[in-house]
Amino acid sequence: MLMFTAADHQRVASGEITVTWRLWKYPHVKTGRIYATGFGFVKIEDVRIVQVAHVTDADAHEAGLWDAAALVEFARSHTGATVSPETVLHRVQFQYLGDVDPRPPGPALRLDEVEKRLERFDRASPRGPWTLRALRLIEENPRVVARKLAYEMDWGTADFKLHIRKLKALGLTISCEVGYELSESGQSYLDSIGEGTEAMSRGRHD
Repeated sequence: MLMFTAADHQRVASGEITVTWRLWKYPHVKTGRIYATGFGFVKIEDVRIVQVAHVTDADAHEAGLWDAAALVEFARSHTGATVSPETVLHRVQFQYLGDVDPRPPGPALRLDEVEKRLERFDRASPRGPWTLRALRLIEENPRVVARKLAYEMDWGTADFKLHIRKLKALGLTISCEVGYELSESGQSYLDSIGEGTEAMSRGRHD
């Protein structure tokens, strides 16, 4: 996912902004790939690295910022890291494609395959079983900010998001501009396991 500040959503969607800069240790996106933004989808047209010392005001203007200093601060603010003239930034040029996912759907996992994957997640977790509780939490609290859901799980926000990405990789959840929703597959899985399993889950964690 390639995220943008709420203030820039409309500017990206309108095509006013087609370049963003990120302070990454390695590229998080690849040229030619399509990524979700939380409010639509973008296709990456170019990714290149530029040292802070070589960032110009013109670079800032095409990214919708005032000057080179503002651009560097924008990139730095995403991570809070210290930057120097030798620090490498990633310049990402993209095209906004709209709010409908243009990517062809991947092969859907059968419900029994989903269950096996979730069981493996649960067994591997030092916290014990967590997948069903997280799915139920999202089902009952769609589009709720992640930190509130993390609080309900008694987890840190970053840890919670990392775990939910595993569910998203199975096609069970959808990342929204704020929070998450169950995908059709996620809802089908919960519907298939019935109330008995839900009650067992509550008994383990409540």
